[in-house]
Amino acid sequence: MNRNIKTPKITYVITDLDLNIIEFDDNFLKFVKNDNEIITRKLNDFFKELKEDYYDEFYKIHLNNNEYYIKKTISKINNAKCFIFLIADFFMISEIEKQVVYLNREKYIYNEMLNKLEDGIYITDDYGKTLFVNDAFVNLSGLSRETLIGKFVQKLNNSDVLPNSCCEKVIETHQTVTTINNYYKGQKCLVTGSAISNEMGEFKRTIAVVRDVSELDVLMKKVAKNEKLSFFNSNSNIYVKKMDSNNYNEKKNELLLSNNSKIKDIYKKALKFADVDTSVLILGETGVGKDYLASYIHNSSETRSKEDMIKINCSAIPEHLIESELFGYVEGAFTGAKSGGKKGLFEEAGNGTVFLDEIGEMPYMLQVKLLNVLNDKYFYRIGATKKIPLNARVIAATNADLKKMIAEKKFRADLYYRLNVISLTIPPLCKRKEDILSLAQYFLEYYNNHHSANCYFSTECFKDFLVYKWPGNIREMKNLVERLVLIADDVLIDSELFREQIGEWENVEDEDNKKLDQLPLKEKIGIYEKQLIKEAIENKDTLKEAAKFLEIDISTLVRKKQKYNF
Repeated sequence: MNRNIKTPKITYVITDLDLNIIEFDDNFLKFVKNDNEIITRKLNDFFKELKEDYYDEFYKIHLNNNEYYIKKTISKINNAKCFIFLIADFFMISEIEKQVVYLNREKYIYNEMLNKLEDGIYITDDYGKTLFVNDAFVNLSGLSRETLIGKFVQKLNNSDVLPNSCCEKVIETHQTVTTINNYYKGQKCLVTGSAISNEMGEFKRTIAVVRDVSELDVLMKKVAKNEKLSFFNSNSNIYVKKMDSNNYNEKKNELLLSNNSKIKDIYKKALKFADVDTSVLILGETGVGKDYLASYIHNSSETRSKEDMIKINCSAIPEHLIESELFGYVEGAFTGAKSGGKKGLFEEAGNGTVFLDEIGEMPYMLQVKLLNVLNDKYFYRIGATKKIPLNARVIAATNADLKKMIAEKKFRADLYYRLNVISLTIPPLCKRKEDILSLAQYFLEYYNNHHSANCYFSTECFKDFLVYKWPGNIREMKNLVERLVLIADDVLIDSELFREQIGEWENVEDEDNKKLDQLPLKEKIGIYEKQLIKEAIENKDTLKEAAKFLEIDISTLVRKKQKYNF
């Protein structure tokens, strides 16, 4: 085939319904070799292969031994019907067809790649119209493609097809958004949505990555079942817990939801001393997690984790019952003693662990007997003469200032030093700012699952979490998060609802501002610097990017990071 390389790529011709040429562009002259009598001729004089009844689609024709594509459209010009013909170079159409085939193949490959992912993928345009969902999303959500493709996420959300649409929030904010979704026909999932921009920086797409968190829910339910009440008798069930041992296969790699260096160090020490047969004293404010640390020590022991851990709240046991509860009694030891006697909690623990919570509340006279038991490694039931060996490990905890109590003759110094062989002090939550948001998110996910909710915190609410002092520490946060999930009218938990539940928020802010105002300039600058560095590290993928954003050397950033312990 001889192809004239000077032939234009495309041209048009307008004819009447009898194919008489009415108008054409200059390129048409080059197609027909500059024929000066074109206007007096019919189009089929040049193109012998014209099809009479073929409209609105290209088909192949020949002219001067060259191949072209032609398409006929009927239209109306000046109230007269006419034909408009588009004539295109064959090679141009062929290239377009090749490109279309190539793009369709690439689209198929990309779709197949996305369908191989275990995580669900959901893609919309900048208005929220659903463009693509992969196989994993269909399986996780229980929704069909027919239900979703071409539909707007706003409408799907309002019609209770898609709960708590992450893509809708991305469209509203143009920011990365993470939510927990309980799909009505599928699984509970963690969803992270992001905005996609074109080369000009214009927002064009949203993409949501959907991960199944049902396995995490199962694990959390197992943990929730790990502690169960053991009713030794009707008088003791308020203050005694018997904890079943779990197999902690991954315990040595866990640092328990903490980014704080002191907490990490405490748990490393706890793991180190887990199999050391000596007493441990855990100190810290109420609600910081002393009982959790005690459980961690017990469950990290290769030998004692196979036995029970018994928690005894020393402040809750009536003083006249505490000795008999701890050490037991024989039949007839006192009026009201059970027939056959009763085991004490120390004996019940066997080779496991006895956790004496609130040890500072133990009656002063009983402290002497406890000291003797710890020293002698045996005890007697009340009214008995037979020794019972103490095989259990003793872990004690308190939020009281024991040294002050010793000075006030409320706690025995010798017992303190006997218990204080290994001492672990847990810092309060207000001293562990880097743990606040991760703990809050953990409790939110837990109670979302427990109460079948889809709540999430606003950015301002997260800021309030960091400002608040948390006098009740982790226990207060856990209870507050559950309350917020239960009373929230919407899936969004905002700053206003948080402050309503805290109460006296203005006093919190005033106190913080007053304390900040009293600090010297150097400390104020340090606080601000720490905040900026932490935000940069959290918002950038690498330290190098964070250093570039802050306009400092990466070595300086690493040094500052170590200085501020994050």
